[in-house]
Amino acid sequence: MAPAPQDELSTVCRKLDLLTLRLMDDLEHLRSKRDALNRLIEKGWLSLSQSRYSMGQKFVSALQYKQDMVPSVSVQDRQTCDGSTVFEVERESVTGGNRGEVEEIGAAEAVLRHRRGPTKAEPQGDPTKLPVISSCQDPLRWFGILVPQTLRQAQSSFHEGILLAADVASLQNHIEQIYIQYRSLTAQKHLLQAP
Repeated sequence: MAPAPQDELSTVCRKLDLLTLRLMDDLEHLRSKRDALNRLIEKGWLSLSQSRYSMGQKFVSALQYKQDMVPSVSVQDRQTCDGSTVFEVERESVTGGNRGEVEEIGAAEAVLRHRRGPTKAEPQGDPTKLPVISSCQDPLRWFGILVPQTLRQAQSSFHEGILLAADVASLQNHIEQIYIQYRSLTAQKHLLQAP
């Protein structure tokens, strides 16, 4: 036995009410996260400009960027069971291989002198090839060893901003999915109300 149209209409209206409350709650979260993201970006740019002022305009510029930059984070997306997409930030690890090659500066025939002969622990190899760096390279090192605190603050603000940007994108996608459900329930409600 099929439910009465009035019962269906009340069920659809209850679902619409719940979706509306959920949508308003998610919109409030989105607004607060966007405000926090804007504050982090402003703080990062202000710290970056303060470090440019203290270190010199030419010292903190695009000229210090490496030619073969490797990202330290990546954004991965995955589908949830309700059909929305969630974005996650993952740290990239630079461990050897092709990603962590050392840039050679100077003449190619320049060789380091060994004051002692090679020990048993040192492998015999080509002395002109430099070893591959196995640790993660910190972009702050591009600007020198003793960087100002404002440059470190800018880096941490932008790292937090990346995490928050992924949350904002996930929340926006979730809100779009709720809005699609809301429109389909509204259409269903209009069909049930039609004579």
